Amino acid sequence: MNKILLSISLIFSFSILTSAQQTVFSDDFESYLAGQQLACQNPTDWTTWTSAPCGGEDAMISTAQALSGTKSFVVVPVNDLVKPLNDISSGKWEMRWSMYLPTGRAAYFNTLSIFAAGTSEWAMQAYLNVGGTGTLDAGATSAATFSYPYNTWFPVSVIVDIDNDLAEFWLNNVLIYTWQYTLGTFGAGCLPIIDANDFYGPTQTASDEAYYDDYQLIDLLFIPVELTSFSASVTGLGDVVLNWSTATETNNHMFEIERRAETGEYFTIGFVNGAGTTTEPQNYVYTDRTVETGKYFYRLKQMDFDGRYEYSDEVEIDVNGPLSFNLEQNYPNPFNPSTNIKYSVAESGHITLSVYNTVGEEVAILVDGFKESGFFEVAFDATNLPSGVYLYRLQSENSVQLKKMMLLK
Repeated sequence: MNKILLSISLIFSFSILTSAQQTVFSDDFESYLAGQQLACQNPTDWTTWTSAPCGGEDAMISTAQALSGTKSFVVVPVNDLVKPLNDISSGKWEMRWSMYLPTGRAAYFNTLSIFAAGTSEWAMQAYLNVGGTGTLDAGATSAATFSYPYNTWFPVSVIVDIDNDLAEFWLNNVLIYTWQYTLGTFGAGCLPIIDANDFYGPTQTASDEAYYDDYQLIDLLFIPVELTSFSASVTGLGDVVLNWSTATETNNHMFEIERRAETGEYFTIGFVNGAGTTTEPQNYVYTDRTVETGKYFYRLKQMDFDGRYEYSDEVEIDVNGPLSFNLEQNYPNPFNPSTNIKYSVAESGHITLSVYNTVGEEVAILVDGFKESGFFEVAFDATNLPSGVYLYRLQSENSVQLKKMMLLK
């Protein structure tokens, strides 16, 4: 007779790092007064080429055109507006904005690896020439040409992967060119640093004007949750226990637990709340009590509060037949008015599961019949019984196990 719970632990562990993106800075220009200069109103986030907000270089806030809301900033000849980015020296970053040019106008912008007025260092520059065509200097003079539309808003992105020394220029959702970032504007070289964006008013015509809206600086390698381990084990009663740990968390709403059989698709079986934002290690556990014998795969879907999500790698587990005759503690306990009882049978045969009061009277028969080897669960409804302590007994031809439970009404 074996009355000891035997646990089979099959554990698979690994380290993964989930990544997403985070908008580090954004400005839609709605908070400013129209008809007044941008850097003059916000010298903390914006400046001019000579670091002189409120002077002739400072661009105006306009209501003539806007992509979102009612305002944008407009750059005309002699304007030279700068967005300092403060010497970014690692990671992968995107500088994104939208532009609008009336017919026949021109525009210019660049990305600087050093912003220091007369001793600045250019990493790339783009001319949007009169007539709807443009020229990109990036790693070489006139490295690429492109076209742009008039009288409509279009997006622009400069993406720089400093760690891998690569850069991309996108316009109107089209990849225009990829180059080695540290070659600089003309191939003469620049530092592996992102220091500023500069928006200049060229003088191809006396009436050049370009509108800019929805500026964003985006960290493309932002780490919301650092998952350091994820493991699965199966107990002697056929439950699969999932354990995972995180080193840090940012904006972590929850983990969605997904499972699939060997030949099936993933589906959600449960949820565990995340810790939000923390630099302290966190440990999590989830028990899957709904599996039968077979091979299963599990993964975690980590979900942020803003709806973004990332998947973990999967872990594999084999749930085999029970190695012992076991009766598990009912759950919940205490209970009202119903509870669940799990048990395992190592050898096929006649099984009874009965419930008794404290004076030995049988009050319910939950199981009475032949059972194959396996894991089982049965519900006990005590609606018609008074509160108190009850005994439940599992019996086979060779084994008996007895446990207590409490009904509280």
